[in-house]
Amino acid sequence: MTVILPLLFLLSYFFIRKVWFQLRKIRTLASIEKIDLGVIEPDLILPEVKIYYKYYFQGGVYFGHGYLLLAEFLDDDDYLAHMNLDRMLVLEVDSEKIISSEHIETYLLNQYSSVFVYIDPIEPYRSRLDGLNKTTNIGVPH
Repeated sequence: MTVILPLLFLLSYFFIRKVWFQLRKIRTLASIEKIDLGVIEPDLILPEVKIYYKYYFQGGVYFGHGYLLLAEFLDDDDYLAHMNLDRMLVLEVDSEKIISSEHIETYLLNQYSSVFVYIDPIEPYRSRLDGLNKTTNIGVPH
């Protein structure tokens, strides 16, 4: 009994602290700065992309990064990502064929150019990627 009561108190403290930290997070909009396809050498393409984003909070500019699935950008369309004989990335979506990582990044930015992130108002440099902003699209000029 002497061990259970302090242990119960400690566990309840950590649980309440975790819930309180999650409740104080703010969901805000961030613009996508760069998108990288995941490639494992020699020729394995991962189904997720690394997203570098930028957001403004209380007069400051903050940067972060996170991962999303490639299928989220393509609205669950069928796609094929592979490398061609010249070792360049190729993304085939429907009848389109996009070659090179720069063109793929531009294509994905044309689909969605902003994401939602959760930030901590006490430590705004800590952020967590939530998902794509599918309501409006600012877009990248062609």
